[in-house]
Order: sequence, then C-alpha cells, then structure tokens
Amino acid sequence: MSPQNESRPLTWALVIATYNREDMLERCVKLAAEQTRPPQEIVVVDSSPDWNETRDWILRELAPNYPNIAWQYAEAIQRSTPSQRNQAIRMASADVVFLIDDDSLMYPDCAEKIMEVYEADFGGAISGVNAIHVNTPPDRPEEVPDAEYGTSRNYGAVAAFVRQLLRANDHFVPYDAEWPRLPIPEAVAKLNVDRWGLAAGWGMTFRREICLKEPFEEILLSYAAGEDSDMSYRASRHGAYVGRNEARLCHVGSRGGRLDILTVSTLKGLNILVMHRLNTTDVERGRRSHHRLMARRALIALAKDLKAGRLQIPEARGWFRAVRMVNDIFDREPEQIRAWYPEFQKQVLGR
Repeated sequence: MSPQNESRPLTWALVIATYNREDMLERCVKLAAEQTRPPQEIVVVDSSPDWNETRDWILRELAPNYPNIAWQYAEAIQRSTPSQRNQAIRMASADVVFLIDDDSLMYPDCAEKIMEVYEADFGGAISGVNAIHVNTPPDRPEEVPDAEYGTSRNYGAVAAFVRQLLRANDHFVPYDAEWPRLPIPEAVAKLNVDRWGLAAGWGMTFRREICLKEPFEEILLSYAAGEDSDMSYRASRHGAYVGRNEARLCHVGSRGGRLDILTVSTLKGLNILVMHRLNTTDVERGRRSHHRLMARRALIALAKDLKAGRLQIPEARGWFRAVRMVNDIFDREPEQIRAWYPEFQKQVLGR
C-alpha cells in the first residue's frame, strides 16, 4: 500500500448503497454532511424503483445547504449491496470511503475521530477503521433502535449462556490457516483503537485503494449477508483493521426492503459457504470447519425460533439447508460456483 502524502490532509467520502429507505437515507446523509470534519463528497447508489424521485428531492432540498460537498446520486447498475458499493466506490475520488449502512447515523465527530487514525498512519499499514456502535441516535435521543433489525441485542441470562456455549459470535472461518495480524503502528495504537478481525458493515470505512484492490463480491445478489466479512478479511491481508473507540455511530435498523426469515437465514448460510470456497487456501480444512459451523448455527437458530414462538422454525430451516449443502458447495470449483450460485439465489429469492 502506498504511504500517504504528508503535505495534505486526507479526504473522505460517504458512499451509500440504498434501497427503499428514503426517510433513513435523508437522516444518514444529513448527519454525514454536518460532521465536524465534513466529507469531500457524498455518493449514493440507489436501487429503489422510484430512485430518481429521491435523487431529485435530495439534490434540490438537501445538497444546496452544503455547497462545499460534491454530491452524486445514481441509479444502481445491479440491485445488490456489493454491486452498488463497488459502483459508488468507482464514482468516488476521496482517499477514504465511509461504507456505512443507509440506516447508520454518525455522531458529529465520528468522521473526525476515524480520520485521525488514517492520518496517524503515514506508512499505510491500516487498511480500514470501524466506527463504534452506541444505542442512542444522535439526532433523536428518544428513539429506540429496532430490536430485531438494529445492532443492539438484549439477551436474558439463559439465552446468553446458551449463546456462549454454542459460540454464537464465532461465525467466520478464516480463509487462511491463521488470521492475518499485520502490525498496528505505534502512532495509531496511541489513539485508543482495538484490532478487529472483521469489519461491521454498519460502520466500516476503508482506504479507497484497498476497495479497488479487493472489491465486494458481486456474485451475491439482493440480500448479500456476509459481504462485509468477506471483503474486510481480504482487505486485512493488506493492512490491519481497527475500531476507533471514540467514533460513535448508531445503527438503528430499518425494515425497508427486508426479506422473510427463512430466505434470510438460507442466504446467510449459503453465502458463508460460497465465499469461503471461493477464497480458501485449504478446501478440506474449510469443509470440515463448515460442517461444524453450520450445525452450530442451525442449533442457535432453532433456539431463537422456539423462544420467539415461531412453530414453523423458519430461521432454523434456513440454516439446516446450509448444513445439507456443505459438501455440494465444497465439491465445486470456483468457476463452477460463479456460474451456478447467482441462478440458485434467484430460486431462493423466488425470482
């Protein structure tokens, strides 16, 4: 990675992929524009049917209030978060891209705290920096984030014990024999950062050059669960990924454009398998690890279904489908997967 130019401050862009969340999008971009360190540009790629109406409203009513920011608003070439993110990254020109979700709301100094990390890293040893989630939205302190779709989760003591027993947070198998652990420069370590193994998509940022080298995987259609973990793992081979503990953001969660539980859980499991098969350095190690991982995730989902009173156990059924497909996916070569999986997703999505 090329070292940064010490003669000028780095620039950043808000890069947003959105679909049917007009109200949340307005809040997201407005808070970004009003940062203590404003963005150089705001780039939105929208796959909504009425995308042009939202574009016209934002460019007419919102953008003129922030004349020092360059605004771009485009229709999605393909309706999927990875494709939309890649499209927006190509449209941007800033040094750093903020790839937060369209329902993520930044506190006023969030960008300033994140950019301090990049500018302390003169050698380019840091590939990306994540914001930290807090439960209260900065613009509406009285609002309670969506318990189902937001980032916050409140588990009872028994549920928390079961999650710990089943290692519920252990949901990603590294593509290499060991996790990449590239060094964190001393100047960065002094800024109260923590090493993160993977990015959290609701609050991730990267050097734009890293995103161009390691683009988001466009084989994933529509609901692209796992695309942030996949891309950030590959990015961590180029430089360490960290979280900045003072960079606050609230991911409130939004129901707009959501799929049913069975479809979501099915795609979560299958995406994990496909991404690993495409990128692993040891196919058989990956196969063994994912037999265990998928079975564990299915049991966790079954417990969640029963606790929620979902007698049709839709979440568990999705994960059990992934259990049954581990060998089928790992038996395929990468080029076979790239030809097969997009069409298979369309079947799952009922297209």
